[in-house]
Amino acid sequence: MRKKINLLFCIVIADFMVFWYLQTHCRDFLQKDLVILIAGFGIVTVLYMFNRFDIFNRKMKLALRHILENNFQTGISMPGHDEFSVMADDFNRAIDRINEYDVLRENKIVGLNRLIGHINRNISSGIMIFDLDSGRIKINRAAQEVLGIRQDDLSIDSVIKLESNNAFNDLYQDVVNGKANTIAADLELSLPILRAKADIKLKMFAIKDKDERLNSVLCVFAKA
Repeated sequence: MRKKINLLFCIVIADFMVFWYLQTHCRDFLQKDLVILIAGFGIVTVLYMFNRFDIFNRKMKLALRHILENNFQTGISMPGHDEFSVMADDFNRAIDRINEYDVLRENKIVGLNRLIGHINRNISSGIMIFDLDSGRIKINRAAQEVLGIRQDDLSIDSVIKLESNNAFNDLYQDVVNGKANTIAADLELSLPILRAKADIKLKMFAIKDKDERLNSVLCVFAKA
């Protein structure tokens, strides 16, 4: 598109050069009027294209800013039938496709969360999920029964920094630092809740994403 605008601009310049030459060397006023008409048309066309390009550029920047802010309910409105309108329509179709994938992803996440919730509530083993991104621990019902608590959410720091959890913290740090992906041990686990502790048989697993980045640690345990 820029090439076409540059070409139109060059045509205008050429029109003016021809007009200047004819005005200097030619006395045929009809030819002069024709050149003036062509030059004027070229100026109007270039100004129109530059205006359309400026509008498209501003709307594109605004739409991209919304996308970078995770707002995909955006688009570009460019009425008309020129190439800017075609590019705007293509951009809007791409955004619609992104929205479709985002809805599918959201539905899958909701479904998986509900499935995990049912498993956590009904599985017989105690489960604690250390979410490294949020810094929180999710505790299922069986784990609550083993530890004698009713709380299903704690901060990671409140657990691993307890002096009585030194043995547990050593295993946890081995998993977090990549020294081991799976660890099993018998130990005592305490929580920062009054008298919340138990001797347990523990298995600890590193949970990584597709890029092999650790995002959570899974602890499965039962009474020793």
